[in-house]
This record gives sequence, structure tokens and C-alpha cells, in this order.
Amino acid sequence: MSEKKVIVVAVAGNPNVGKSTLFTILTGEIAHVANWPGTTVERKEGFREYRGKKIRFVDLPGTYSISATSPEEIVAREYIVSGEPDVVLVLVDSTAPERTLNLAIQVLELTPRVVVALTKADSAHSLGIHIHVNKLEEKLGVPVVLVSALEGTGLRELLDAVVDVAEGKKGRKKPLKVNYSWLEPHIAEVESLLSKYNALPEYDRRWAAVKLLEGDLRLEEILEQRGFEKLIEEIRRLRTAITRSTGKDIGEHVITSRFNLVDSIAREVVVRVKTSAVSEESLLEKLLIHPVYGPPLGLLVLLLAFTAAFALNTGFPLNILLDFMGFSEAAEVVEEYSLSGLIDTVFNYLSDILRQIMVRAKLPDWLVSLVVDGIVPGVGSVLSFFPLIVVIYIALSIIEDSGIGPRIAVSVNRFFNYFGLSGKAIYPLIIGLGCNVPAVMASRASIEEEERRQIIFSAPIIPCQARLLVILAFTTAYFTSPLHQAFAIVSIYIIAIFLTLLTSLLMRALRFKKKEPPELILEIPPIHKPSLKVVWWLTWDYSKHFLRKAGTIIVALSVATWWLLSYSPSGLASSVEESFGAIIGKTLAPLLALYGIYGENAWKTAFALLQGFVAKEALVETIAVMYGGTLSTREALLALGLTPLQAYSLLVFMTLYVPCLATLAAIFFESRSLRTTIFATIYMVALATVVSLTVYYTGLLLQTLVS
Repeated sequence: MSEKKVIVVAVAGNPNVGKSTLFTILTGEIAHVANWPGTTVERKEGFREYRGKKIRFVDLPGTYSISATSPEEIVAREYIVSGEPDVVLVLVDSTAPERTLNLAIQVLELTPRVVVALTKADSAHSLGIHIHVNKLEEKLGVPVVLVSALEGTGLRELLDAVVDVAEGKKGRKKPLKVNYSWLEPHIAEVESLLSKYNALPEYDRRWAAVKLLEGDLRLEEILEQRGFEKLIEEIRRLRTAITRSTGKDIGEHVITSRFNLVDSIAREVVVRVKTSAVSEESLLEKLLIHPVYGPPLGLLVLLLAFTAAFALNTGFPLNILLDFMGFSEAAEVVEEYSLSGLIDTVFNYLSDILRQIMVRAKLPDWLVSLVVDGIVPGVGSVLSFFPLIVVIYIALSIIEDSGIGPRIAVSVNRFFNYFGLSGKAIYPLIIGLGCNVPAVMASRASIEEEERRQIIFSAPIIPCQARLLVILAFTTAYFTSPLHQAFAIVSIYIIAIFLTLLTSLLMRALRFKKKEPPELILEIPPIHKPSLKVVWWLTWDYSKHFLRKAGTIIVALSVATWWLLSYSPSGLASSVEESFGAIIGKTLAPLLALYGIYGENAWKTAFALLQGFVAKEALVETIAVMYGGTLSTREALLALGLTPLQAYSLLVFMTLYVPCLATLAAIFFESRSLRTTIFATIYMVALATVVSLTVYYTGLLLQTLVS
């Protein structure tokens, strides 16, 4: 790799901020140790390969400021302005943000190419200190990343931020401008003098003006060496006149102004929650980490929390239970008046209104169809997922912030270690039983990048609520015995969960060449009442990212799907059977001969599977529509003419192949890799094919042996 592609990162921070530890973790080892030229101050360098880039980290001396009052401060400041570093990584102690944020403000006044790392995140949580990272990022205008060298969390995000700032994709365009109130006119005056004399061009002009008004001896020394004695005299006279007229010390005013800024930012982004100082653990704390009682108790807590979340959003599983108990009407009411049900109702009504308005306006049929059948359903799909994601993250944030979450992770850690995962994997896998989209997004809680990739890749195999609806529809249609129905449903869940865990293990062993599971290192905070403000911070930060990123992809894919189902080789299709989608379904129909399905039923089944690729709940509806829409769901499914073995084998396939387009969007968004998204799609389809065919031919063999 050429030297031009090396990204140089200067690492700055106060003493005892965790700089040495983080530097070692980022670089693995120190490649070069020497003294800074002309000093006895030690200079350490290390390297890291990331995203095809070679990153050189230069460890600056630990300082509290860059005022050049010591050799360490002079070295740090002059290296930053030398032009060599592409990025300055400033470390801020999460356990003392008000004190250590001051250095970040000073560096930001000097250069805009900054990334802020909030260190000791694990200790901060234990002390009840919470920082709204996104809000702080908004205030500073540069990437801010929460990291824990102990737990290894945040390192990937930190490296992403470094690369993005170096490439100009993120960060400020200009240095931070602190408001120095009555000093501002005088700062402007000195800026004009520096411009007039063309002095100190390597420094930000405003920053240099402020430092010269403070009486910065190092800058005056540089000016003197360059022959700007007259400029120095003018600035000194101005400084004396300001002090006499105001009776205030300029240096003290500058320091006070910076601390006032830090204080105002801290009041908005830092929350402190009282944690118990009692050394003896409560009964709940003991039970949650107990090797026998802990796993089932933790699982119960998660299931209750997420069941409540899903019931509120979709009616599931309350609608299933009510239907099973014979209260079909009540089940329909619960589903219809859930949050997602209400959103569907609103968007269906909106589609009807828009269709009427556009038809009256005599707009082209293709445009009416694009808006009503493509864009509106796409936006509706995003917004129907949004409440679910919000409520899921409220539940997750409460569990995590209260101190219960880390204990659950510890209690199930041993079991998940067998499959190359840590105990933190329990969150996405449980969430996946309701919806795979937030399950993939919950991979962010992983303690290392490899585990995160494992979860992104394997969590979509977990049967979600939409797939459960398909499973219930087919089992009630093709299996009359309640015992056979129960066996079909339970066995499919066992197969899917086993394959989820096996996929994770194989990916760790074959893709990442790692034999050992992730090491779960957690500083467990006392169980305490969660802060509602912090819960909302975490929830909104995750949810708005879904709207911005995955939401855009879902709408785009919805429009693409509309085109496939609305157009034929001759133009706008008069019926779905003539569309490109149906053509693809008929092309795939011969593959269903492997399951003993032929003729019209084969292409209709293939087309339904194609629709299930978009959204699993659309699979059953598509079959009903293709049979005229006059049959009940059960009658439409029976019209396919499948045997119970064929129906079960297809259910295995339907459960294991791609959950929906929204999940693919989440995979792409979280992995930031089109290659990973395509490979995950191919893998799930291949896995579904192999396993379902194995089930089908094993069943045929058993039938032959029995008969």
C-alpha cells in the first residue's frame, strides 16, 4: 500500500483518560518509540489495517490543554498544526465528561478534523453516568463514539469515524467558534492584523488571534523568529489597552468562556442517576446471575418485555392465543387496533383517497399505480415497522440501563459460548421471534466485530411473527389433528433456532477462523431505576437511524417490486399473471418438481414464494388472490393440492429463506456491505432448499418403509 493511502491519526487526551490502553487495543502493538525532535518527550506510533486503509496512530503526550505552557503541550499543538495528521482523535473520560471535554473544545478551535472518543463507557454506566452521544455529536459537529477498552465495544464505530473524517465524509468544515462575548471585536482586530502581515498562515487565524490576545509566548516566539516584531508590539499594545479599559484579565475570560460552553453542553448531554452504594447484592441480583436460576429467569424477563412490546404493536401473540381459545372476533379486534394495524388502516384509506383524486385528475395509469401501489405501501411499510422498533428499543433500554441486562448476558453466556457467541446474543435472538429487522439492528450490542457479523448473518433465520402466520395458515389447512399441528409448528421452530446457532458457529469457525467464543467482560452496575431521559435518548437515536437509512431502502425496494408486478414485456400488465413477477414465478416453477409439485399449482406456489420474499405475510394473501379471491384462506391453500409432507417441506423452506425486503435493508444498513447482503440472501435460500428437500425425501423414504 502506498504511503499516500496511509491515514495519520494524532491521539490526544488528558493524563489518566485511558489513552495508553485504547492506543494499545487499536494498534495491537507499538511499532515505533522515539523522542519528539528536540525534546525528551516520548513519541509512540502504531498501525492498524481497516476497510482497506492503513492507519498510523501517533500517541501525543497527555495534556490538559494546548496552551504551550509545557514541552508536552508545545509538542501536541505543533504536531496538530504541522499538517501531518489527517485526523485528531481526542479522548474524553466518560466518568468525568465536564472536566475532560475542555481539551476537545480547545482542539476543535484549532482544527475541524476531529473525532471524539468517550472512554471508560463501562465504568460510567456503573457510576450511573449517561451521555447522549448523538446530542453531543450534534453540539460539537464532529463524530463522537462511546468506547470501552475493557469490553472492546465501540472500536469498529471509532475506526469508521476516523476513516470517514479523513475522507471528508463526516465532521466539520471549519474549526469550532467559541463565543467570547466582549472580546469578539478585539479578536476580529487581531485577525485583520494577521491577515495584513500574512503571519502564521499554518494556524487557524481566529484561533491564533485568541491565543495572541491571551499572551501566548510560543506564538510570539514564532512571530519574532519570522521577523514580525512590529506585529507583536501592536498586539501587545492592544492587549494592554483592553485590560485597562475593561479591568479584566483576557486569559481568565477566555478560560471561563470555554468552561461555560462545556458546562452548557454537559447540562444537555449528561445525566447522572443515583446507584445503590450497598455492597451486599439483592435477591434479584443474585438470582439473575445464578448458574441454574439465572438463565430461565433472564429468559422470562426478556420474553415478558418483548411480548408486551409486540402485543402493543401487532397484537402478537395475544391474537394467536385468543384465536386458539376460540375468541376469533376478539383476536381480530386486537390485531386491527394494534399500532401497526391502525397504521395499515390509515395507509389503506390514504391509498383509496389518492387513487380517486389521481383518477379524477386523469393522470396516467402507470403514475396512479406507482404512487398508490408502490410508494404509499413502501412508506406505510416503513412506518408500520417504526412503532415496533421504538417500543422494542424502549424495552431494551430499560433492561440495559437498569442493570438487569448485563446480568442476563452473564447468566446465558455459557450456553451461547457453545455456538461461538457471547451472552449478549440473547437480545437479538429473542427479538427475532417478533421481528427480524430490530433483531439485526440489535447486533450493535455485540462485544466484537466478528460476533456482530455472526448475528447480522444468522438472526434473520429466526422465525418472526410474519412467518408464524404463514406456518399457522398452512398447518391448520393441511393438518387436521391438533397433535400433528403442534408437532409441525414446534419442530419448525426447533429446526430454525438450531440452524441459527449452527450458522453462527460455522461462520465464526470458517469465515473468521476463530475457535474461541467472544470473551464476555462486563462491569456489572447495581440494579437501579432507569432514567426515562436516558431511555428516550437511546430509543430515539436507534429509531431515527432506521427511518433515515433502512427506511429509504425499503421504499426503493417497494417501488422495484411494484414494477415487477405491474409491468409485462408489452408494457403495463392487465393482470398479475402477465407481469414480470409472474414470468419469474413460471421460470422457477420447474424447481418445485423437486417437491413433487407440477403444473399450474407449481407456478402459483413459486409466485407466492416470490411475494413472500417481499413480505412473508403477503405469501398467503397472494395464493388467495390467484384463486379468484372468493375462497377462504384455508380453501385457497388446499386448492394448491399439496400432500401434508409437501406442505410441511414447503413450510420449512418458507421459514428459512429470506424473511422480507425490510430485513435485507437492515442487513445492508448494519453491515454496510452489498456483498454481505447478497451472500446472506444466497445462503438463506440455499439453506432453505437443502434442509426442506432433506425433510421431503426423508419423509418419502419413511413413508415407503412404513407402507
